[in-house]
Amino acid sequence: MQNLAEQLENARAEVARLERIAATATCREMGCDMQHAGGMNCGCDQGSCSVPVYVCTRCGDSDYGDNQEALDKRTACERWTEGDL
Repeated sequence: MQNLAEQLENARAEVARLERIAATATCREMGCDMQHAGGMNCGCDQGSCSVPVYVCTRCGDSDYGDNQEALDKRTACERWTEGDL
């Protein structure tokens, strides 16, 4: 049975190994690191509101405004247009 010091050393070695793997991992393996990059028109009749657009800092892929925050804003805009708000 390992003592606590050996267990800690083994855990640190495993963390270091995983960090090396993560440093070179692709977005498919780690998931994209999405950052806010601006906005785009919501698509409503008034054309006066926008939705956020996010871009991955690793691979450069964009969600083109296809995200939960944009969906929430579009839903609220539709409700406002229909007079429900």
